[in-house]
Amino acid sequence: MSFWRIVLKSLRQHWLSTGLAVVSIALGVALLVAVSSLREQTHRNFTQEGLGVDAVLGPKGSPLQIVLNALYHLEEMPGKIPWTYYQKVLKSDIVTDGIAFATGHSYAGFRVNAIDARFFTDFEYLPGRHFSFRPEDGGEGRPFQSRDEAVAGSQAARALRLELDSTFNPTCGVNPGDPVHNDRLRFVGILAPTGTPHDRAIYIPLATFYTLSGHGAETQEMAVNEEHREISGAYLKIKRIRGGAIHPGIQDLQYNINQSSQAQLVIPSEVLPRLFDIIGWVDQVLMGIAALVTALALLFLFVALVSALRERRRDLALLRCLGATRRTVFGLILIESAAIALLGATLGLLFGHCIVAAGCPFIRVETGLRFSALYIARIELLIVPAVALLGLLAGLLPAIQAYRLGVLKNLAPVS
Repeated sequence: MSFWRIVLKSLRQHWLSTGLAVVSIALGVALLVAVSSLREQTHRNFTQEGLGVDAVLGPKGSPLQIVLNALYHLEEMPGKIPWTYYQKVLKSDIVTDGIAFATGHSYAGFRVNAIDARFFTDFEYLPGRHFSFRPEDGGEGRPFQSRDEAVAGSQAARALRLELDSTFNPTCGVNPGDPVHNDRLRFVGILAPTGTPHDRAIYIPLATFYTLSGHGAETQEMAVNEEHREISGAYLKIKRIRGGAIHPGIQDLQYNINQSSQAQLVIPSEVLPRLFDIIGWVDQVLMGIAALVTALALLFLFVALVSALRERRRDLALLRCLGATRRTVFGLILIESAAIALLGATLGLLFGHCIVAAGCPFIRVETGLRFSALYIARIELLIVPAVALLGLLAGLLPAIQAYRLGVLKNLAPVS
């Protein structure tokens, strides 16, 4: 009988302990893979999303809250900005364009944002990428042109089963139970998928925001009187210099705006890393738990091998009598240990991607970010050989015991 057939037969003979060891290792590896994949994809999605906007002009308050509201349609804006101040910022030498927006409305759980119509033509949700309504890209219809028209993001349209000419009444607020406006708006366009949180928002004309029924006279007046008009914020485009870098004058602009009492300038690429500083400890705890589970699984493998060795002393002694050398017996135990660890690591990779696949739809519903179960985390390139090596180490002591096993002493049948 060949060496590898002996290994296979031994694993099959002790299928219960082998299976438990494999499952234990697979669970630990699956947690490591899932946590690493979700962490890396979260970091990539959040940092990538900010690249489409050079700066956000927002009210005084938390910069992180402003970015989450403006780019991810989460949270709420901490205040308003005077329209006149926004117009003053647009006159800066390094500001090339601005797109004003007003938030605070919703429909069936999706945010309804009032925005300048140039958002659909001039705004870059990613560098060089503009929104599309073309059917070949997955879109439908056109941008809004009149007061009672609206546009839906692809995910919002799919979740709410919206079609062109569907109508809705926006809710004045983003919480359940908030009052609903009597105004009936009609969808004239559905954006092509972008893979960003903009897919899960609904857009209406900025002028419509001020004239919705139920708003007070002061808000109604903002539609015609720019001196009293207010907005939630604005996406700003900053002048570029050689190599496509943002003009260094943005630092002076940010300082001047932040010194005022009316607004602040938020640079997403500076704010988003703070989010990971806040939640970074959660990643470390989850990674620690996954590593602990994997370590316990390898410890279980060690105990299982030691226990199996006691049961197989006579079998190993018989192998020695049939001509097997000490090295062969030593290698037999090591290979069994490595094979169990390798099988557990392989199944763990598969289970880890299954966990990510199961979580992707829930994450997308809550944040609008796209996660892929096929994403390969950096740790996956090392995890299989690392676990196999640890499996060899777990089987080292039992292998040494098998190497030192006395033949004559262990030939007697085990009672």
